[in-house]
Amino acid sequence: MRAGSGGAVTSILCYLVEKGLSDGVVVAKRTKGFEGEAIVAHTREEILKAAGSRWNIVPFTTRLKRTIEEKGLKRVAIVGLPCQAQFLGQMRYLPLLETDFGERIFLIVSLFCIGTFAHEVFLSFLYSRYGVKASQIKDLKLVDSKFIVVLEEGELEVELREALAYLQSGCLLCTDYTGVLADISAGSASQFPGFTLLLVRSAIGEKVVEEAVSENYIMVREEPEVLAEVKKKALEKIMRASKYATQLL
Repeated sequence: MRAGSGGAVTSILCYLVEKGLSDGVVVAKRTKGFEGEAIVAHTREEILKAAGSRWNIVPFTTRLKRTIEEKGLKRVAIVGLPCQAQFLGQMRYLPLLETDFGERIFLIVSLFCIGTFAHEVFLSFLYSRYGVKASQIKDLKLVDSKFIVVLEEGELEVELREALAYLQSGCLLCTDYTGVLADISAGSASQFPGFTLLLVRSAIGEKVVEEAVSENYIMVREEPEVLAEVKKKALEKIMRASKYATQLL
């Protein structure tokens, strides 16, 4: 299975559609280089094609309502970033407009996020510094303190500190690392490479994870010590946002 950080999110999504618990899952699918698009997947095959990490913003909220209505979806699972989970969570729990579609959102899954790159600027950096073209990039992975740029032939290591200079300006002000309004938050932990770290945040999130385990889609074990690393990274993002916010005053 091709997936990011263990593939638990991909497996959970497959469970939802194959057992009829969701009539569509909204995921980001890579098109070329860093570019991507949001799609509604209905089958295991469609979900697997969209698996993997994304390091640029894939906007879907502006078209999400129209897509849900056009396809007649009633129970949608959505995978997004913490900023998108904030929007969706507020819509679901604090509906303000008749046009809101919060009642159709069955499950929100947020991926851990330190930020997304300013697309053109970061690609220019990779080309000028390392001679890497966008068309050569197959994937991006965060391993400890390095970004691993997976190329058509081989890999390129980029120091995290160097890469962070090319984040979107809005990401520099974001304080949410895990997606606090999601039902399930998912990411990686350095102590357990190749595994997915899941934070269950709601009753529906707990129910979905437990059922996915009982149906043999995923296997889980509790590892409370990894929370220290998550808290450290979450605090670092809060402090970074505080630093950049003071520069706006």
